[in-house]
Amino acid sequence: MPDNRSPGTLEHFLSQLVPPGNPTWAYAGDVTRAARNLGAPFQEKDHAKSVLHTWLAWQESPGLPFGIALTARLFKTDGPEALRFAAWFRRLFVEA
Repeated sequence: MPDNRSPGTLEHFLSQLVPPGNPTWAYAGDVTRAARNLGAPFQEKDHAKSVLHTWLAWQESPGLPFGIALTARLFKTDGPEALRFAAWFRRLFVEA
């Protein structure tokens, strides 16, 4: 996890940056779970990754890579999680 404290992957972190109340986010989780129940071959450990990529596939420009999706402002970058990460990044790479 980017904060070096929380468990999880980059996808877990980015899922925290999906704008609150986004109507398709919960649905992406539901259909990803349903796809797994129907035999989609992704492993359970990759569930968060599958949900995030499903949600990204439904955006105006489907399937953007994470960095481009950030630049395109698909993620909320002014929330507490993003601000904590930005402060950590500045301390580590800019101020050091």
